[in-house]
Amino acid sequence: MQAGAVRRVAAVAIGAMAISAAAANEVDYSQRLAALVNDYRASRALPALAVDQAIAGLAREHSAAMAKAGQLNHDDFPSRVRRSGLAICVENVGWNYKSPKDQFDAWRASRGHDQNMLDKRVVRMGIGTAANYVTMIACGK
Repeated sequence: MQAGAVRRVAAVAIGAMAISAAAANEVDYSQRLAALVNDYRASRALPALAVDQAIAGLAREHSAAMAKAGQLNHDDFPSRVRRSGLAICVENVGWNYKSPKDQFDAWRASRGHDQNMLDKRVVRMGIGTAANYVTMIACGK
């Protein structure tokens, strides 16, 4: 193999490793944030929310849309509720928090976001990130 081809193969491998590391970081962030939400619910004698991969997919899609638009929003929320297949959903969004704990603390300090995390009607949740945007969707029957 020629030197140029070796460099191209190495560049592709390094790029794939970077994408894989970013995806792992996003999953870790989501899992840690979900654990904080469930710990908070437990401290209030509420049941834990089951992590639902389909709802997490909706959350990731929304985070990606916010990242593309460059702004926080709840655009198309009714569509996400319908696509969840459940009767009721709540949604929290955030941007540019360095850690899941920082994001959680910000939601907790906001009355509406706090109420969403403690909503007794929801039983499942999904959290998705894209770039520095995060969406939590929690749904119930």
